[in-house]
Amino acid sequence: MRETDWTLRPLDDELGEALRAELLAWPEVKTRPMMGCLAFFRKKHFLGAYVNRNLPKKKPEWVNRPDEPTFVWVRLRPDDAASAMKVPWLKQCRLEFVGWVEIPLDSRKMLAEAVRWLGRAYERAAPATKKRAAKRRGKRPRKRTSKKK
Repeated sequence: MRETDWTLRPLDDELGEALRAELLAWPEVKTRPMMGCLAFFRKKHFLGAYVNRNLPKKKPEWVNRPDEPTFVWVRLRPDDAASAMKVPWLKQCRLEFVGWVEIPLDSRKMLAEAVRWLGRAYERAAPATKKRAAKRRGKRPRKRTSKKK
């Protein structure tokens, strides 16, 4: 196993392992290390990250302290983040990134909550249709022409 292959790297945390297994079962989801965390992507769209102080070699200030549970960051759209902030046990990401929510992984209930919000991020990162993709590039989608005989 390569040192950077975090898909199989042991996390030493049952809830973290369950989260990784759940997300890797979703189509198009990949993991890679990012800022000492296990980041989840749908293709190139960042969904969120699993943060555990045992993962990075150096311990940045923002990583969970020894007396804190591991946690998950979820990157949401502003409207989804506003909805998430109404849930009492969710809070703004400690790095204060706009739209990022922090969920402590201290129980199965919180694991389910993390999966629910990551699912919302996953749905919103769905591939654009050809029409929407063309509009983003500033081009009109090509009209279909039918050949008449």
